[in-house]
Amino acid sequence: MVEALEMQEDGTTLNVDITRESLQPDRVFCVVDDMNKNVYIWLGKEANVRRRFVGAQVAGKIRGELSTGFRVRSLDQGDEPPDFFNSLTRD
Repeated sequence: MVEALEMQEDGTTLNVDITRESLQPDRVFCVVDDMNKNVYIWLGKEANVRRRFVGAQVAGKIRGELSTGFRVRSLDQGDEPPDFFNSLTRD
């Protein structure tokens, strides 16, 4: 389980413990994968435009706080690479 931020309807974020079961179609998450230097924006297929927009802003801000070595990667539900799921199961 890794720490992640969930985008809220009002434009704020909520720190959450994320698992595969958390990945619901109406949600958007930002997940930091320190090992592979990725900031993932996970986009549920039914997530609204507001959450998607906030996710993009938050991911960019997180990347800026970490270092330029990190890459922001947008992932649509159903198109996730294996390294994304591996990052969720790392302790």
